[in-house]
Amino acid sequence: MQAGGWAAATEKRRTAMNGYPPRKPKSARRVAFSKWAFVGAIAGAALISACSQPSDSQQTAEQHQPADEQARKDADEKAWADAEKTNTAAAYTAYLQNFGAGAHVSEASQRIVALNEAARKAADEKAWADAEKAGTAAAYTAYIQNFGGGAHVAEARQRVSELSRKEADDKAWADAVRTGTAAALTAYTQNFSSGAHVAEARQRLAALDEQARKEADEKAWADAEKAGTAAAFTGYVQKFGSGAHVAEARQRAAALDEQARKEADEKAWADAAKAGTAGAFTGYVQTFGSGAHVAEARQRAAALETQGRKEVPAIDVQKTCKAAAGVMVSLMGGTTTEQDVNACLDSEQKARDQIVKDRATYSSADKALCMRADVYLPSYVEWLTCLEMERDVRKMERDDQFGSGPYTLPKVSPAINPAATRQSQRGREPASSRRKGSGLAIY
Repeated sequence: MQAGGWAAATEKRRTAMNGYPPRKPKSARRVAFSKWAFVGAIAGAALISACSQPSDSQQTAEQHQPADEQARKDADEKAWADAEKTNTAAAYTAYLQNFGAGAHVSEASQRIVALNEAARKAADEKAWADAEKAGTAAAYTAYIQNFGGGAHVAEARQRVSELSRKEADDKAWADAVRTGTAAALTAYTQNFSSGAHVAEARQRLAALDEQARKEADEKAWADAEKAGTAAAFTGYVQKFGSGAHVAEARQRAAALDEQARKEADEKAWADAAKAGTAGAFTGYVQTFGSGAHVAEARQRAAALETQGRKEVPAIDVQKTCKAAAGVMVSLMGGTTTEQDVNACLDSEQKARDQIVKDRATYSSADKALCMRADVYLPSYVEWLTCLEMERDVRKMERDDQFGSGPYTLPKVSPAINPAATRQSQRGREPASSRRKGSGLAIY
């Protein structure tokens, strides 16, 4: 440092003080100044010397600076080598903490990121392997929860869906099997149309349907046997066309029908034989054309008709019909026509056939009373009317349930005597007071 500079510094220190000391006499000031000048000179020289020469501490620091830098670098490299040897995220993290400005900070950060990613992938794969090993919906769900961005999340979700569906399928199938009804199995197939047990469910349904059909078949057959009628067996055949007992049911129905036909045949023959008339035997033949007694019925009917024709007197219906037609002309006007005569002849012939057919139903007294050929213009229609009236009156008199009368007498069938039907509107007299012997039929 220069002397002028020292003096200036000294002066500044003096002026910085609070005031100046009392001024001394001029001579004293000269002595003091000389002393201070000397001291100042020595101090200035010392200061200049100090300023121009480095201190010992500075020299020591400068000498140690290269050695410290080298040691720091060596420590950095050793720490990095140790971190690489360990090769863990923790080791690299420790390196960064100890050497924040080290030569390998960037690489250490990269290594930490890579190791963390590798650890995450390894954990992801292990968790996925564990989930697959467990193979449950819960395990896959836990994987999704723990590794929301994992490599197998989509597959895990699919597995969860499949397993949930499978679990529901298996539960529904177990419930259907436990219930064991057609309704339960049908509900399963409807709810799980592509389920694992659909084929078996359909087989079971078919078996149940077949079992139900067999049970219904057996019950219907038992009912038909219990009834034991042709109608019951026929009904069974109609309801169970392919049933186990169809052939037997048809045989039984046919046998019962044949039996019923035979019984009806025998009863009709018994009725015809009891009546003993040609009409009864003819009616039997008409009803039972292939009956067991048809031949005999025809023979007896023919014999009775032959005998009846012999018993019924022959009359000149040509004369009677012409006379009747003349009476009609006189009463109604007009002329006698061949058509009127032919209608009269037809009615007479039908009346005679009816008398022959039913002659066994007439009493001998009635036949003697009504069938008189000696009267004026006798008529078969009149005879038939008389015979039926007498027969029916006798029948009503024997039947107490009708009381004491009066009775309405039967009318002659229009098919036998259409013209007489028109006359019936006038009414008839009682048989006891009827005029006998007139013999004239008006057509």
